[in-house]
Amino acid sequence: MASVAIKIAKRYLLSRRKEAFINIITIISILGVAIGVVVINMTMAIMTGFEYELKKKILEVDAHVTIRRAGGNIPDWEGAQKKILEVPDLKGVSPFTFNQGLLRNDSASTGVLIRGVAPESDTAKELSGYLDGIDSGDALSTNTIQRATEYGTTETTILPSIVIGKELSLGMGIYPGMTVSVLSPQVGSTPLGLVPKFRRFYVSAVYKSGLVNYESSIAYVDLAEAQRFFRLGDQVSGFEIRVTEVDNAPILAKQIVEKFDPALGFYSQDWTTTNKPLWDAIKLEKNVYFIVLLLIIVMASFSIISTLVLLVLEKRGDIAVLRTIGATSGTVGKIFRIQGALIGGIGTVAGLVLGYLGCIALKEYGFPLDERIFPISEVPVRIELLNFAIVGLASFFICLLATIYPSRRASQLDPATVLRYE
Repeated sequence: MASVAIKIAKRYLLSRRKEAFINIITIISILGVAIGVVVINMTMAIMTGFEYELKKKILEVDAHVTIRRAGGNIPDWEGAQKKILEVPDLKGVSPFTFNQGLLRNDSASTGVLIRGVAPESDTAKELSGYLDGIDSGDALSTNTIQRATEYGTTETTILPSIVIGKELSLGMGIYPGMTVSVLSPQVGSTPLGLVPKFRRFYVSAVYKSGLVNYESSIAYVDLAEAQRFFRLGDQVSGFEIRVTEVDNAPILAKQIVEKFDPALGFYSQDWTTTNKPLWDAIKLEKNVYFIVLLLIIVMASFSIISTLVLLVLEKRGDIAVLRTIGATSGTVGKIFRIQGALIGGIGTVAGLVLGYLGCIALKEYGFPLDERIFPISEVPVRIELLNFAIVGLASFFICLLATIYPSRRASQLDPATVLRYE
């Protein structure tokens, strides 16, 4: 009887001319499901694109794994670096220093984090990508400055370089070629008492990462210069490590720490824990969007219920005849469940196809964004088949739920009563 139920359901899907109104409602039901699936898929693709681009930008600026030592800096960092390199699947290990300072020009001052990086390190290479064609090695090198004196002569001054972010540059009116002062929180003893240590730096370049928080608070200098200025000797603040597979960062971080004696106080932070609140917020936002937009499918399912209820009322005579020739109530209910599944299935498949084409079109032609607000120039679109599969299954399941009431209504019709009044 299953094949008979399928044949009857297909025949009922597009009724005869006298039931044209039901045909229209059927088409509207299919379009409602399709539109809902399209909206959800495109929204999820855009949300996934934003997540991917943000993760990409953060991982370009931040390390995949950071190794530090509790309570202080790391002495004999070259020996520690050799131990770290014994761990497989590492792309690069870069020593760094990280200290607070006060950056000043003639009109303003602001607190910044001074990051010392080695010019040949992976961190410096990543920085080169934000310098508009300027090599980070050149940007971090010392500069010879010709300065006019009060006696009308010129003198030559050698200044270390500093690379600042675009937001900091615009906020303080500091541009390449200018000089700034950096004050250290450490103090030195002078005949006038204890005064903070400061040094003049030459602004060699401005980096643009697209992340405002980084650009406004982090500046880069040469590692050796940072060690001298902050009186670190041969110590570093930690190591920035990049791995071949970013998803394996938590496992590799644990393996690296196990290379050291626990008494030394080494600890690790991988990118998943450093930005955990951000990733959790993005995940929650995606889930909320999915649930809210799924209500569009729920609304379309009410149209399916209406279509099937009207069809049950229209086909009462057929149902009564089927029952009298031996069809069970289960077979009758199956007819309308199959028809509802066909409506939901056609709408879902059409929505998946149109949603995919819509994502391709949006990715191809783009939608511009204000770079002053967003870290990217156009709406990012990332198509993941898993998202499409989840949306398709959820949509089809909701459409199946919509068939429960009409199919039960059809299966409970009394054939004798129906035939008496037909």
